[in-house]
Amino acid sequence: MSKETTSNKTKKRVASFFGRIVVYILVLVLIAGIPFAYKFGHSVFYASSVDSPPGRNIQVNVAEGMSFDKLADTLYDKGVIENKFSFEIQARFFDIRMHTGEYTFNTSQTSREILEMIDEGVLEKNINDNKS
Repeated sequence: MSKETTSNKTKKRVASFFGRIVVYILVLVLIAGIPFAYKFGHSVFYASSVDSPPGRNIQVNVAEGMSFDKLADTLYDKGVIENKFSFEIQARFFDIRMHTGEYTFNTSQTSREILEMIDEGVLEKNINDNKS
């Protein structure tokens, strides 16, 4: 056997070894990514509320020129929504227009309900008035 043939076989083995390593890493990333992708999709399309009814009423001022990014930060900081990124995705996906004003949101509302209020300009919705 010549040195050239042995060298080619060694190169093929090394390439095959690294090829298998890359495949295993990709499989692990895929397996780890599936639950994350499911959870993210669920948070975008099946929005849940932070609290169960009756929840807490929270006042939020939506100012002129406020972005959905800033609004998501405010709502998240006040405990009205669970996920800022999915809130922003929903706003874009459902083509929500922001109306300014002092809103009363409830922690038992879903992000979709909150976005509908902002889109329609409904400053207060008496679905959970916290008087129970």
